[in-house]
Amino acid sequence: MNLRKLLRQPLLTVAFHEREVRWTIGNPGAIWSSGRVPLPPGMVNDGLVVDSAAAGIVLRESPGFAGKGRMQVAIALPAQRSVFRQLEIPALSGKQFTELVDREIRREMPMLAENAYVSWKRTGERDGKALIFVVGVARDVLDSHSAAAWAAGLHPQSADLRVIAAARAVGASDSIIAHVEDLEVELGIFRDGVPWIIRNIAMTSPCGDQSWTDQLIAELGRTLKYFRDSHRDDTMIDSVPVSFVGGSARFAVMATEIAAATGHEVAMPALRLNITPEQETSAFASNIGLALKDLAA
Repeated sequence: MNLRKLLRQPLLTVAFHEREVRWTIGNPGAIWSSGRVPLPPGMVNDGLVVDSAAAGIVLRESPGFAGKGRMQVAIALPAQRSVFRQLEIPALSGKQFTELVDREIRREMPMLAENAYVSWKRTGERDGKALIFVVGVARDVLDSHSAAAWAAGLHPQSADLRVIAAARAVGASDSIIAHVEDLEVELGIFRDGVPWIIRNIAMTSPCGDQSWTDQLIAELGRTLKYFRDSHRDDTMIDSVPVSFVGGSARFAVMATEIAAATGHEVAMPALRLNITPEQETSAFASNIGLALKDLAA
């Protein structure tokens, strides 16, 4: 693949959510236009695009969809049935290091090779050992989203988890990300740009109900407690606001009881890129994060 030629092509990002699909087009690091298209009920369930062919047709035939011609395509994935792990291994070099990482992943997470697509990234060093972030995405989840993109006439080249992409759009190395939608919430705690906790929560009530807010407060509290219990010497998290992004971010940030219950400020932060109209920007946080991803990496 000629990477230089690829990077000159427009970049299309696609994110299938439970009730709609959102897309943007532009260049890496820039967005020209965007759109959101309703999906029929039940089209996405437990992270899977149930009918990939039908979902692709909905996207392809939606008014204004710009997915024609040669372009890069990146897709955003839900965190359902994904596995995350931080590994510390000897800091070898070259091919030996890659082979060691692969062996450690097979030893620590033996089921991943058969049931998930595995990706890893070296994130730093500590006490002479290399730190590795590993993510395994269920094969059927990734396959269904890729198949929907293909059905829309697209050829996806890269993928990222929605909440990780949203954190990139926020741009804070230490952050608490709450990617909130009507019936699903994804929570992530990031330290020095590395995700330490990622959770996907199915909401039992629609956004707007008090029970939705109560469940969100409970899940945020549970996530923050787990981080504090696992990192007792790290008090950084106490001063970090909860950053709300996603389709229901405006409702969540207006729920004043969230700040009172969690002890954290809440915000709907400005993102590193904007969508037109600007009030739509937060809903496209994952797409924006895909547009900011270094595709050469």
